[in-house]
Amino acid sequence: MPSGKTHDAITFILAAPTFAAAWIVSGSIVLAIIMTSAMLFGGLMFGPDLDIQSRQYTRWGVFRFVWLPYRMIFRHRSRWSHGILFGTLIRVIYFALVIAALVAAAVYLRAALTGGAFPSPDELAQAWRAIESGISASWGKHTVWAAFAGLWWGAASHTLTDVAWSVLRKSSEIF
Repeated sequence: MPSGKTHDAITFILAAPTFAAAWIVSGSIVLAIIMTSAMLFGGLMFGPDLDIQSRQYTRWGVFRFVWLPYRMIFRHRSRWSHGILFGTLIRVIYFALVIAALVAAAVYLRAALTGGAFPSPDELAQAWRAIESGISASWGKHTVWAAFAGLWWGAASHTLTDVAWSVLRKSSEIF
């Protein structure tokens, strides 16, 4: 498989064409910046190799612990980690659930330490909806889709590079 350096180089090479394509398609420089930033993040830190000791995993530094359950659940190069269709979606859902659990734990811990009232699950859901509304109002309703498309493209470029590498290697063995 290509090295981490190769994957990183491909990610950086794809940044300019990604920006240009996103700007042309969306007509918005803000959405193009969001998609390109998400693509860089997806390729460098949020890609399919979070299920092994990799550059992507190592870049999380002290926050690597977030990915430990993911590493235990998913086998490397499975359709669930490297899959073009589901890989990024699974990582986004996984990460959102982990962040939600950590935020909920922090809120409950704060309430326990200060003697305050524990928020109900409905109050927590209402807070998440307020965050979503704020993002939508401030950045536009297509922001989340542009960010997801960027994350997907960053991860897909990794998987497509792995596939191309395997095909080239197998074809060179035939000849």
